[in-house]
Amino acid sequence: MPVQSLAEWRQRWENEGAANLKVRPVEVAEGYAQFVIDLPYGDERDGDLDFLNLALSYAVDVAALAAVIARVDPEREQPNGTASLHLNFLEAPSEPVTVEGRVVYWQVPSALIEVVATGADGSLIARGVSPYSLRAKAPEGAAS
Repeated sequence: MPVQSLAEWRQRWENEGAANLKVRPVEVAEGYAQFVIDLPYGDERDGDLDFLNLALSYAVDVAALAAVIARVDPEREQPNGTASLHLNFLEAPSEPVTVEGRVVYWQVPSALIEVVATGADGSLIARGVSPYSLRAKAPEGAAS
């Protein structure tokens, strides 16, 4: 599956909500996506663990989804839009957090994405897995 250009891919994931959470798309490759949460915020959000959990959950979710999208062969497969997330949050970071999603298993009807969040010093912040449902794409002109 050809991956979008980095500029196009970043533009896809940049939006007002992500900017408010300070979640920034960084890198993409086949079956892989990386986002960064640019901490500290420098305002009242720094002391708000709920806000941090929201930013981390969002970054993990989009990293998993972006990794799947970067692996789908649009001629043969399509994301089914069904996923779940199992995340263990270990520590509240105060510096930038890198979140990586990587496809570790791929077989229609299901993919498995590993998501890891690390601190600036490489310490583990969170780790999880996300199964993602896939569908085989019907041949062109076939009834669905």
